Amino acid sequence: MNSAAAFAVPGLALWLASGYSYGAALLLIGALLTLKRWPVAPQRPLTYWFAVCLFSMALIWIAMADPSERLGQWDRPSKFILAIPCLLYATVYPPRPRAFIWGLIAGCIGAGAIAIWQVHVLGEWRATGRTNAIQYGNLALLLSVLLTVFLAAIHKQLNWSEKVLATVAIVAGLDASVLSASRGGWLAVLVAMPFGLVLLYRYRVRLFWRVVVGLMVAAGLMSVINREMLTVRWDEMASEIRVYDTQRNANTSVGQRLEHWRFALEAGKEKPLLGWGVAGYTQEKARRVALGQYQPAIVIYKFVHNEILDVFVKTGLVGVALLMWFYILPLRMFWPTRERMRLLDAGINPPLRRMVLAVRMCGVCVPVLYFGFGLTQVFFAHNSGIMFYLFSIILLWSMLIGLERTVCDAAAAKS
Repeated sequence: MNSAAAFAVPGLALWLASGYSYGAALLLIGALLTLKRWPVAPQRPLTYWFAVCLFSMALIWIAMADPSERLGQWDRPSKFILAIPCLLYATVYPPRPRAFIWGLIAGCIGAGAIAIWQVHVLGEWRATGRTNAIQYGNLALLLSVLLTVFLAAIHKQLNWSEKVLATVAIVAGLDASVLSASRGGWLAVLVAMPFGLVLLYRYRVRLFWRVVVGLMVAAGLMSVINREMLTVRWDEMASEIRVYDTQRNANTSVGQRLEHWRFALEAGKEKPLLGWGVAGYTQEKARRVALGQYQPAIVIYKFVHNEILDVFVKTGLVGVALLMWFYILPLRMFWPTRERMRLLDAGINPPLRRMVLAVRMCGVCVPVLYFGFGLTQVFFAHNSGIMFYLFSIILLWSMLIGLERTVCDAAAAKS
Protein backbone atom coordinates (compact mmCIF):
# COMPACT_ATOMS: atom_id res chain seq x y z
CA MET A 1 0.00 0.00 0.00
CA ASN A 2 2.80 2.43 0.85
CA SER A 3 4.53 1.86 -2.47
CA ALA A 4 1.21 2.55 -4.21
CA ALA A 5 1.05 5.81 -2.25
CA ALA A 6 4.63 6.61 -3.27
CA PHE A 7 3.56 6.25 -6.90
CA ALA A 8 0.25 8.07 -6.54
CA VAL A 9 1.43 11.27 -4.82
CA PRO A 10 3.66 12.43 -7.71
CA GLY A 11 2.06 10.24 -10.38
CA LEU A 12 -1.50 11.55 -10.05
CA ALA A 13 -0.65 15.03 -8.72
CA LEU A 14 -1.30 16.92 -11.94
CA TRP A 15 -3.35 14.41 -13.92
CA LEU A 16 -6.44 14.54 -11.72
CA ALA A 17 -8.16 17.17 -9.63
CA SER A 18 -6.54 16.93 -6.17
CA GLY A 19 -4.52 14.02 -7.56
CA TYR A 20 -1.90 14.37 -4.80
CA SER A 21 -4.61 13.50 -2.26
CA TYR A 22 -5.04 9.89 -3.41
CA GLY A 23 -1.62 8.80 -2.20
CA ALA A 24 -2.13 10.71 1.04
CA ALA A 25 -5.43 8.89 1.57
CA LEU A 26 -3.69 5.53 1.10
CA LEU A 27 -1.15 6.42 3.78
CA LEU A 28 -3.89 7.51 6.18
CA ILE A 29 -5.86 4.30 5.56
CA GLY A 30 -2.71 2.26 6.16
CA ALA A 31 -2.05 4.17 9.40
CA LEU A 32 -5.57 3.43 10.62
CA LEU A 33 -5.36 -0.26 9.71
CA THR A 34 -2.08 -0.71 11.61
CA LEU A 35 -2.93 1.51 14.57
CA LYS A 36 -1.82 -1.14 17.06
CA ARG A 37 1.70 -1.39 15.60
CA TRP A 38 3.34 1.85 14.44
CA PRO A 39 2.61 4.00 17.55
CA VAL A 40 4.87 1.76 19.66
CA ALA A 41 7.62 1.34 17.05
CA PRO A 42 10.94 3.15 17.69
CA GLN A 43 11.54 6.27 15.62
CA ARG A 44 14.49 8.48 14.81
CA PRO A 45 14.64 11.76 16.78
CA LEU A 46 14.33 13.75 13.54
CA THR A 47 11.08 11.97 12.76
CA TYR A 48 9.62 13.14 16.06
CA TRP A 49 10.96 16.65 15.50
CA PHE A 50 9.27 16.78 12.10
CA ALA A 51 6.00 15.64 13.71
CA VAL A 52 6.32 18.50 16.21
CA CYS A 53 7.02 20.86 13.31
CA LEU A 54 3.82 19.70 11.57
CA PHE A 55 1.85 20.40 14.72
CA SER A 56 3.42 23.87 14.94
CA MET A 57 2.39 24.62 11.35
CA ALA A 58 -1.15 23.56 12.20
CA LEU A 59 -1.11 26.15 14.98
CA ILE A 60 0.10 28.83 12.56
CA TRP A 61 -2.77 28.12 10.21
CA ILE A 62 -5.23 28.15 13.06
CA ALA A 63 -3.90 31.60 13.91
CA MET A 64 -4.19 32.65 10.25
CA ALA A 65 -7.61 31.09 9.68
CA ASP A 66 -10.30 33.32 8.23
CA PRO A 67 -13.40 33.13 10.50
CA SER A 68 -15.60 34.00 7.54
CA GLU A 69 -14.78 30.59 6.01
CA ARG A 70 -16.67 28.87 8.88
CA LEU A 71 -15.79 25.16 8.79
CA GLY A 72 -13.41 25.84 5.92
CA GLN A 73 -11.03 27.60 8.29
CA TRP A 74 -10.06 24.18 9.69
CA ASP A 75 -9.11 22.78 6.27
CA ARG A 76 -5.44 23.77 6.29
CA PRO A 77 -4.67 22.97 9.96
CA SER A 78 -6.31 19.55 9.65
CA LYS A 79 -3.95 18.55 6.82
CA PHE A 80 -0.91 19.13 9.02
CA ILE A 81 -2.47 17.20 11.90
CA LEU A 82 -3.50 14.23 9.75
CA ALA A 83 -0.03 14.11 8.22
CA ILE A 84 1.47 13.22 11.61
CA PRO A 85 0.11 9.64 11.82
CA CYS A 86 0.97 9.18 8.13
CA LEU A 87 4.57 10.17 8.90
CA LEU A 88 4.91 7.81 11.85
CA TYR A 89 3.28 4.97 9.91
CA ALA A 90 5.28 5.40 6.70
CA THR A 91 8.62 5.42 8.51
CA VAL A 92 7.80 2.06 10.06
CA TYR A 93 6.71 0.59 6.71
CA PRO A 94 8.84 2.41 4.09
CA PRO A 95 7.77 2.38 0.42
CA ARG A 96 10.04 1.31 -2.43
CA PRO A 97 11.92 4.19 -4.11
CA ARG A 98 11.25 2.78 -7.57
CA ALA A 99 7.53 3.36 -7.07
CA PHE A 100 8.21 7.04 -6.38
CA ILE A 101 10.45 7.31 -9.47
CA TRP A 102 7.77 5.81 -11.71
CA GLY A 103 5.29 8.18 -10.12
CA LEU A 104 7.52 11.11 -11.09
CA ILE A 105 7.68 9.83 -14.68
CA ALA A 106 3.90 9.47 -14.87
CA GLY A 107 3.35 12.86 -13.23
CA CYS A 108 5.69 14.71 -15.58
CA ILE A 109 4.26 13.10 -18.70
CA GLY A 110 0.72 13.81 -17.53
CA ALA A 111 1.52 17.44 -16.76
CA GLY A 112 3.14 17.94 -20.15
CA ALA A 113 0.30 16.25 -22.02
CA ILE A 114 -2.38 18.38 -20.33
CA ALA A 115 -0.37 21.57 -20.90
CA ILE A 116 0.09 20.85 -24.60
CA TRP A 117 -3.61 20.01 -24.94
CA GLN A 118 -4.78 23.17 -23.21
CA VAL A 119 -2.41 25.57 -25.01
CA HIS A 120 -1.87 24.08 -28.46
CA VAL A 121 -5.21 22.30 -29.00
CA LEU A 122 -7.75 24.26 -26.97
CA GLY A 123 -5.97 27.56 -27.66
CA GLU A 124 -5.82 28.75 -24.05
CA TRP A 125 -3.14 31.37 -23.43
CA ARG A 126 -1.61 29.46 -20.49
CA ALA A 127 -1.84 25.95 -19.06
CA THR A 128 -3.69 25.59 -15.77
CA GLY A 129 -4.07 21.80 -15.45
CA ARG A 130 -6.61 20.87 -12.77
CA THR A 131 -5.64 23.75 -10.46
CA ASN A 132 -4.51 27.35 -10.96
CA ALA A 133 -1.68 28.11 -13.35
CA ILE A 134 0.91 29.08 -10.74
CA GLN A 135 0.47 25.97 -8.60
CA TYR A 136 0.32 23.78 -11.69
CA GLY A 137 3.43 25.17 -13.33
CA ASN A 138 5.51 25.19 -10.17
CA LEU A 139 4.59 21.63 -9.18
CA ALA A 140 5.33 20.43 -12.73
CA LEU A 141 8.74 22.07 -12.40
CA LEU A 142 9.30 20.38 -9.02
CA LEU A 143 8.41 16.96 -10.44
CA SER A 144 10.90 17.49 -13.27
CA VAL A 145 13.68 18.55 -10.91
CA LEU A 146 13.16 15.52 -8.66
CA LEU A 147 13.15 13.18 -11.64
CA THR A 148 16.32 14.84 -12.97
CA VAL A 149 18.04 14.21 -9.64
CA PHE A 150 17.07 10.54 -9.68
CA LEU A 151 18.13 10.11 -13.30
CA ALA A 152 21.49 11.77 -12.67
CA ALA A 153 22.19 9.67 -9.59
CA ILE A 154 20.99 6.21 -10.63
CA HIS A 155 21.27 6.26 -14.43
CA LYS A 156 23.64 3.27 -14.34
CA GLN A 157 20.83 1.20 -12.84
CA LEU A 158 18.41 1.98 -15.68
CA ASN A 159 18.22 0.37 -19.11
CA TRP A 160 18.22 2.54 -22.23
CA SER A 161 14.42 2.56 -22.61
CA GLU A 162 13.96 3.74 -19.00
CA LYS A 163 16.52 6.50 -19.53
CA VAL A 164 14.78 7.67 -22.70
CA LEU A 165 11.36 7.61 -21.03
CA ALA A 166 12.67 9.53 -18.00
CA THR A 167 14.30 12.12 -20.27
CA VAL A 168 11.07 12.59 -22.22
CA ALA A 169 9.18 12.95 -18.94
CA ILE A 170 11.60 15.61 -17.67
CA VAL A 171 11.19 17.64 -20.86
CA ALA A 172 7.39 17.23 -20.64
CA GLY A 173 7.34 18.51 -17.06
CA LEU A 174 9.56 21.48 -17.90
CA ASP A 175 7.36 22.27 -20.89
CA ALA A 176 4.28 22.21 -18.65
CA SER A 177 5.97 24.72 -16.36
CA VAL A 178 6.81 27.02 -19.25
CA LEU A 179 3.32 26.74 -20.78
CA SER A 180 1.80 27.66 -17.42
CA ALA A 181 3.60 31.03 -17.79
CA SER A 182 4.38 30.92 -14.07
CA ARG A 183 7.39 33.21 -13.65
CA GLY A 184 7.85 32.36 -9.97
CA GLY A 185 9.13 28.94 -10.95
CA TRP A 186 12.04 30.48 -12.83
CA LEU A 187 13.07 32.32 -9.67
CA ALA A 188 12.77 29.13 -7.61
CA VAL A 189 15.14 27.30 -9.97
CA LEU A 190 17.72 30.06 -9.55
CA VAL A 191 17.41 29.67 -5.78
CA ALA A 192 17.66 25.86 -5.85
CA MET A 193 20.27 25.36 -8.55
CA PRO A 194 23.35 26.26 -6.44
CA PHE A 195 22.33 23.72 -3.76
CA GLY A 196 21.97 20.90 -6.28
CA LEU A 197 25.14 21.71 -8.19
CA VAL A 198 27.23 21.98 -5.02
CA LEU A 199 26.03 18.58 -3.82
CA LEU A 200 26.56 17.02 -7.23
CA TYR A 201 30.07 18.44 -7.55
CA ARG A 202 30.86 17.20 -4.04
CA TYR A 203 29.91 13.58 -4.69
CA ARG A 204 29.85 13.04 -8.47
CA VAL A 205 32.35 15.41 -10.15
CA ARG A 206 32.27 13.81 -13.59
CA LEU A 207 28.49 13.68 -13.58
CA PHE A 208 28.43 17.33 -12.51
CA TRP A 209 29.65 18.52 -15.91
CA ARG A 210 27.21 16.28 -17.76
CA VAL A 211 24.33 17.71 -15.74
CA VAL A 212 25.50 21.28 -16.42
CA VAL A 213 25.54 20.58 -20.15
CA GLY A 214 22.17 18.83 -19.91
CA LEU A 215 20.64 21.82 -18.11
CA MET A 216 21.96 24.15 -20.78
CA VAL A 217 20.52 21.94 -23.52
CA ALA A 218 17.15 21.67 -21.75
CA ALA A 219 17.00 25.43 -21.19
CA GLY A 220 17.85 26.06 -24.83
CA LEU A 221 15.25 23.55 -26.01
CA MET A 222 12.52 25.09 -23.85
CA SER A 223 13.51 28.55 -25.05
CA VAL A 224 13.26 27.55 -28.71
CA ILE A 225 9.99 25.63 -28.35
CA ASN A 226 8.28 28.36 -26.33
CA ARG A 227 10.25 31.40 -27.52
CA GLU A 228 7.20 33.58 -28.16
CA MET A 229 5.56 32.92 -24.78
CA LEU A 230 8.81 33.42 -22.87
CA THR A 231 9.52 36.67 -24.68
CA VAL A 232 6.03 38.01 -24.02
CA ARG A 233 6.11 37.08 -20.33
CA TRP A 234 9.58 38.57 -19.84
CA ASP A 235 8.59 41.81 -21.56
CA GLU A 236 5.40 41.98 -19.49
CA MET A 237 7.33 41.56 -16.27
CA ALA A 238 9.85 44.26 -17.17
CA SER A 239 7.06 46.63 -18.25
CA GLU A 240 5.00 46.04 -15.09
CA ILE A 241 8.00 46.70 -12.85
CA ARG A 242 8.78 49.90 -14.74
CA VAL A 243 5.17 51.12 -14.58
CA TYR A 244 4.94 50.44 -10.85
CA ASP A 245 8.26 52.13 -10.19
CA THR A 246 7.33 55.28 -12.10
CA GLN A 247 3.54 55.52 -11.60
CA ARG A 248 2.78 53.30 -8.53
CA ASN A 249 0.36 51.41 -10.77
CA ALA A 250 -0.67 48.27 -8.87
CA ASN A 251 -3.23 47.06 -11.42
CA THR A 252 -0.84 44.46 -12.83
CA SER A 253 0.40 41.10 -11.60
CA VAL A 254 3.83 42.41 -10.63
CA GLY A 255 2.54 45.81 -9.47
CA GLN A 256 -0.02 44.26 -7.13
CA ARG A 257 2.65 42.06 -5.59
CA LEU A 258 5.07 44.93 -5.05
CA GLU A 259 2.36 47.10 -3.48
CA HIS A 260 1.21 44.25 -1.25
CA TRP A 261 4.78 43.55 -0.13
CA ARG A 262 5.24 47.21 0.72
CA PHE A 263 2.09 47.19 2.87
CA ALA A 264 2.95 43.90 4.61
CA LEU A 265 6.46 45.02 5.46
CA GLU A 266 5.45 48.44 6.76
CA ALA A 267 2.41 47.19 8.70
CA GLY A 268 4.34 44.21 10.06
CA LYS A 269 7.02 46.46 11.51
CA GLU A 270 4.38 48.09 13.71
CA LYS A 271 3.45 44.75 15.36
CA PRO A 272 6.60 42.69 14.83
CA LEU A 273 6.22 40.03 17.52
CA LEU A 274 2.73 38.56 17.01
CA GLY A 275 1.44 40.43 13.96
CA TRP A 276 -2.02 41.82 13.24
CA GLY A 277 -3.98 38.59 12.96
CA VAL A 278 -6.17 37.92 9.93
CA ALA A 279 -9.00 40.23 10.95
CA GLY A 280 -6.64 43.02 11.95
CA TYR A 281 -4.64 42.62 8.74
CA THR A 282 -7.78 42.85 6.61
CA GLN A 283 -9.19 45.87 8.45
CA GLU A 284 -5.91 47.75 8.56
CA LYS A 285 -5.29 47.17 4.86
CA ALA A 286 -8.76 48.51 3.99
CA ARG A 287 -8.24 51.52 6.28
CA ARG A 288 -4.92 52.50 4.74
CA VAL A 289 -6.19 52.04 1.21
CA ALA A 290 -9.16 54.30 2.05
CA LEU A 291 -6.69 56.93 3.25
CA GLY A 292 -4.88 56.73 -0.07
CA GLN A 293 -1.67 55.28 1.38
CA TYR A 294 -1.85 52.16 -0.79
CA GLN A 295 -3.44 51.25 -4.10
CA PRO A 296 -6.97 49.70 -4.09
CA ALA A 297 -5.75 46.69 -6.10
CA ILE A 298 -4.50 44.96 -2.93
CA VAL A 299 -7.83 45.03 -1.05
CA ILE A 300 -9.44 42.03 -2.74
CA TYR A 301 -6.59 39.63 -1.93
CA LYS A 302 -6.45 37.63 1.31
CA PHE A 303 -2.77 36.80 0.93
CA VAL A 304 0.33 38.90 0.36
CA HIS A 305 1.82 36.80 -2.50
CA ASN A 306 4.94 36.17 -0.43
CA GLU A 307 4.98 33.32 2.08
CA ILE A 308 7.27 34.98 4.63
CA LEU A 309 5.70 38.45 4.47
CA ASP A 310 2.19 36.97 4.70
CA VAL A 311 3.10 35.10 7.89
CA PHE A 312 5.01 38.13 9.23
CA VAL A 313 2.17 40.62 8.91
CA LYS A 314 -0.40 38.20 10.36
CA THR A 315 1.56 36.31 13.05
CA GLY A 316 4.75 38.31 13.48
CA LEU A 317 8.27 37.03 14.02
CA VAL A 318 6.96 34.08 16.03
CA GLY A 319 5.13 32.80 12.96
CA VAL A 320 8.11 33.51 10.68
CA ALA A 321 10.38 31.50 12.99
CA LEU A 322 8.05 28.48 12.80
CA LEU A 323 7.73 28.82 9.02
CA MET A 324 11.50 28.94 8.59
CA TRP A 325 11.77 25.85 10.82
CA PHE A 326 9.37 24.13 8.42
CA TYR A 327 11.80 24.88 5.57
CA ILE A 328 15.04 24.25 7.44
CA LEU A 329 14.20 21.07 9.35
CA PRO A 330 13.86 18.95 6.16
CA LEU A 331 17.25 20.31 5.07
CA ARG A 332 18.63 19.07 8.38
CA MET A 333 16.93 15.71 7.83
CA PHE A 334 18.19 15.12 4.29
CA TRP A 335 21.42 17.06 3.86
CA PRO A 336 24.09 14.53 2.78
CA THR A 337 26.88 15.39 5.21
CA ARG A 338 30.18 13.56 4.91
CA GLU A 339 29.42 11.62 8.06
CA ARG A 340 26.05 10.49 6.74
CA MET A 341 27.46 9.57 3.36
CA ARG A 342 30.40 7.58 4.72
CA LEU A 343 28.45 4.51 3.53
CA LEU A 344 29.10 5.68 -0.01
CA ASP A 345 32.77 4.86 0.49
CA ALA A 346 32.25 1.62 2.33
CA GLY A 347 32.18 -0.60 -0.75
CA ILE A 348 28.72 -1.94 0.01
CA ASN A 349 26.25 -2.31 -2.87
CA PRO A 350 27.01 0.73 -5.12
CA PRO A 351 23.46 0.88 -6.59
CA LEU A 352 22.01 1.12 -3.10
CA ARG A 353 24.47 3.88 -2.18
CA ARG A 354 23.53 5.87 -5.28
CA MET A 355 19.84 5.57 -4.41
CA VAL A 356 20.53 6.87 -0.89
CA LEU A 357 22.28 9.92 -2.36
CA ALA A 358 19.42 10.50 -4.83
CA VAL A 359 16.77 10.41 -2.11
CA ARG A 360 18.76 12.77 0.10
CA MET A 361 19.26 15.25 -2.73
CA CYS A 362 15.56 15.15 -3.59
CA GLY A 363 14.76 15.77 0.06
CA VAL A 364 16.91 18.90 -0.12
CA CYS A 365 15.29 20.06 -3.38
CA VAL A 366 11.73 20.08 -2.04
CA PRO A 367 12.09 22.73 0.72
CA VAL A 368 14.55 24.82 -1.31
CA LEU A 369 12.24 24.99 -4.33
CA TYR A 370 9.24 25.65 -2.11
CA PHE A 371 11.11 28.53 -0.52
CA GLY A 372 11.65 29.90 -4.03
CA PHE A 373 7.98 29.41 -4.96
CA GLY A 374 7.00 31.22 -1.77
CA LEU A 375 8.84 34.38 -2.81
CA THR A 376 6.03 35.29 -5.22
CA GLN A 377 3.11 33.16 -3.98
CA VAL A 378 1.66 32.01 -0.66
CA PHE A 379 2.11 28.39 -1.70
CA PHE A 380 0.91 26.86 1.57
CA ALA A 381 -2.42 28.67 1.27
CA HIS A 382 -3.34 26.18 -1.47
CA ASN A 383 -4.33 22.56 -1.02
CA SER A 384 -1.82 21.45 -3.64
CA GLY A 385 1.00 23.38 -1.98
CA ILE A 386 0.39 21.88 1.46
CA MET A 387 -0.31 18.33 0.34
CA PHE A 388 2.60 17.91 -2.03
CA TYR A 389 5.12 19.35 0.41
CA LEU A 390 3.90 17.24 3.32
CA PHE A 391 3.64 13.94 1.53
CA SER A 392 6.69 14.24 -0.69
CA ILE A 393 8.77 14.89 2.45
CA ILE A 394 7.06 12.03 4.32
CA LEU A 395 7.61 9.59 1.44
CA LEU A 396 11.23 10.62 0.79
CA TRP A 397 12.08 10.44 4.50
CA SER A 398 10.50 7.02 4.91
CA MET A 399 12.26 5.78 1.75
CA LEU A 400 15.57 7.02 3.12
CA ILE A 401 15.00 5.22 6.42
CA GLY A 402 14.18 2.01 4.56
CA LEU A 403 17.28 2.29 2.35
CA GLU A 404 19.60 2.98 5.26
CA ARG A 405 18.17 0.01 7.16
CA THR A 406 19.02 -2.15 4.17
CA VAL A 407 22.54 -0.70 4.00
CA CYS A 408 23.11 -1.32 7.71
CA ASP A 409 21.80 -4.88 7.40
CA ALA A 410 24.11 -5.51 4.45
CA ALA A 411 27.10 -4.10 6.35
CA ALA A 412 26.31 -6.24 9.37
CA ALA A 413 26.00 -9.36 7.22
CA LYS A 414 29.30 -8.61 5.51
CA SER A 415 31.12 -8.13 8.79
